[in-house]
Amino acid sequence: MKKILLCFLLLWSSVGKSQKTITFDEMKTITKGAFENIDCDVYIAKDGHSYKVGDTLKIGRPSSSKTFAFISTGSAMGGLHSLEVGSSGKNTIIKKLYVNGTRKSGFYMCAKTSGYCDICGNNFIDFEQAIESGELQTMGMTREQAIAKLKEAKDLVDLGMMSKEDYEKLKAELTPLIMNK
Repeated sequence: MKKILLCFLLLWSSVGKSQKTITFDEMKTITKGAFENIDCDVYIAKDGHSYKVGDTLKIGRPSSSKTFAFISTGSAMGGLHSLEVGSSGKNTIIKKLYVNGTRKSGFYMCAKTSGYCDICGNNFIDFEQAIESGELQTMGMTREQAIAKLKEAKDLVDLGMMSKEDYEKLKAELTPLIMNK
């Protein structure tokens, strides 16, 4: 009886810890109600990199001269306001990943992240817009970086410092990013 109970508890604990992953492409097919939340543990962004709860993100530069358009912060007094320029270069930890939006406006991935101090509020990030504008430094690479890396690899093949097979693997990996797919 103890063995059966132990097996049941192990099975139950492993089911409770399964990770839910949402990709950028899946965002186009999501259907949810206006007040329904869709949370996930892992998000695979347009740049192909996966971001998960617990990851550390680096805040980039504001898209306007003094504030961030796609990263907001909550204050102790309540309400949201744009992050200020002094936040550039600071790290923040992902606490929650969730889908926001409506069928009419479209759905997008958001992240709730930690503030920078004990009295700072949480940050709320429109993930893809923040990456695209440079407000969030991506862990992946830009299209231009992917092209440069592929050109460098081609030069290494020509110099005999990289195998054709390794080049083809890298090319297959970078092609979706270069072609914006």
